[in-house]
Amino acid sequence: MWRVESVPSKIDHFSLKGTCSEELAEALSRLSPQSPAHVQGDKTIAYDIHAITNGPIAVIAAHYEGDLTVQHQGPAEANIIMLPLYGRSVVTVDGRQILSEGRRGVFVNSMSASTTQFIGPRKHLGLRISHDELTRRLARRLNTPIRGSLDFSPEIDLSVGFGSLLVQLVPVLYAGLRDGTLLQSPIALNLLTETTIELLIEAAQHRYSPELCRVAEPPLPKAVKRAVDYMRANIARPLSLEEIATACGVSRRTLQSGFRNFRNTTPLAFLQHLRLESVHQELMTGEPGISVKQVALKWGFIHRGRFSADYRKRYGVYPSETLRISEADCAD
Repeated sequence: MWRVESVPSKIDHFSLKGTCSEELAEALSRLSPQSPAHVQGDKTIAYDIHAITNGPIAVIAAHYEGDLTVQHQGPAEANIIMLPLYGRSVVTVDGRQILSEGRRGVFVNSMSASTTQFIGPRKHLGLRISHDELTRRLARRLNTPIRGSLDFSPEIDLSVGFGSLLVQLVPVLYAGLRDGTLLQSPIALNLLTETTIELLIEAAQHRYSPELCRVAEPPLPKAVKRAVDYMRANIARPLSLEEIATACGVSRRTLQSGFRNFRNTTPLAFLQHLRLESVHQELMTGEPGISVKQVALKWGFIHRGRFSADYRKRYGVYPSETLRISEADCAD
């Protein structure tokens, strides 16, 4: 049998327990409509799954008896990170087989088809988090817009460093959510959730891992620094690449090369990054009488539909939702 229930504080619980592979496939498909699940197993299988969603992540406790295989065609709504407690599973992603046991975690990319073979008895904790959420957080950490795939490695070493901390913290987060203790302290819950996601970003290897490992950001070339200062001073004006390059005393090609090498983006994409940040900060104030349209125009966004989509991609909500939440906080 399976059930989904909502409880206070925006915490969603999902429980599934049984012995029927067809019922398991149906429930997993409902959880991930974009990537229906196909399950194969013998007559002796049993499963007990409990998932708790808190904001941007879900923490999953799964226990399997017997051997079964779960296949997702991809792409799915979110990435899955498996942290083994005991037993083993073999995950196949893009034709590559990854063993998950002991201190070997697995990052299952949402953009790829995957097959997971559980060799029972098997018990693991898992994290479920969207690609967009990880992209937003990396962009915030690096202070630069991010484009394209993050190229997460499917293997996570849980024996040392950030991986070791991650595998210690997730059980604490799950236990506190499961028994309701953390619901009594929203601040503690938020800090634990944020720390879990940040540890994951550090523990899992991806395209931007080398940049996160830099002890200090190297000094920017003078042209790039002048360009950033010029953008900030004229942020609401309809700036062109030609104008920015002229103001900095360099060619367009030199300016583009500087941003590509030191900001991993283009000058105009970085300008949009600064403008979205300014809009977000102003909407967060929740000042009486302001509207999304006024704020967007103030910071140079003319095409409202495109602006709204870009804002949601970066912050996970529409600008109107940010304003509504901030107004409610001010009213309280």
